[in-house]
Amino acid sequence: MLKTAAYACVFFIAHQWSIAQQPGSAERADRTQKEAAGIASGQSKFKPMTQAERLDYYFKSTFGVEGLLRSAAGSGISQWQNTPSEWGQGAEGYGKRLANSYAQHIMRGTMMYSASSLLHEDNRYIPSAETAAGARLKYAITSSFLARHDDGTRHLSLSRLGSYVATAFISREWQPHSTNGAQNAVMSFGTAMGTTVGFNVAREFLPKVFRRHRD
Repeated sequence: MLKTAAYACVFFIAHQWSIAQQPGSAERADRTQKEAAGIASGQSKFKPMTQAERLDYYFKSTFGVEGLLRSAAGSGISQWQNTPSEWGQGAEGYGKRLANSYAQHIMRGTMMYSASSLLHEDNRYIPSAETAAGARLKYAITSSFLARHDDGTRHLSLSRLGSYVATAFISREWQPHSTNGAQNAVMSFGTAMGTTVGFNVAREFLPKVFRRHRD
C-alpha cells in the first residue's frame, strides 16, 4: 500500500512537471491577471505561484540546504530525548535518527506539495509588515499553521497539517517497537511542527540568513 502511494506521488509530480513546462495561453493570461490584482501582504504584494514555481519550491524546500538543516534539528531533538531508545547514542545512533528524520521530511514535502497543488494553498513564509517584536513573533508562529489561497487570504493549512499527521503515522511502520503507536505518532507530529515554528521565527527575525539559502 505504501509503495502504491509512493508511485502515485511520483506520477503526480511528473504530470505536474509536464504541465509546468508547457503552460498554455490561458494559464499565462490567468497569471498576469492575478499578478495585476495582487493583494498586499507584508512588505510586498502576494502573487500566487504558477505550477512551475510551485514545483521549483517543492524541490528546493525538500532537497535543498534547509531540508538538511530541518532534518538535523529534528534528529538532534530525538538524540537528546534518546528516541527511539533502540538506536542508542553516539554517532551511529545519530546517523539512524538523521536518516529517519530526512525520510520523513521528504515524505511530508511530497504529500504537502501534492495536496497544496489540489487545494491551491501556498505554504511559503512571507515576512510580516509588523514592527513590534511581539506582533512579529505571533505572526511567525501562526504562519506555521496557515496557508494563503490564490486571493491572498490566509486559512488553516490543510495540506501542511494533513501531510504532517500522515507522515507521523506512516513512519511508525519502520520505527522500532518503543516508538510504535498513536502516542509516539503525536509526539513526532509535535516535533515536526515545533521545528517548523522555529524556522519561521528565524525567517522573521533573521531574514538575511535565509536569503543566502533561499527556498
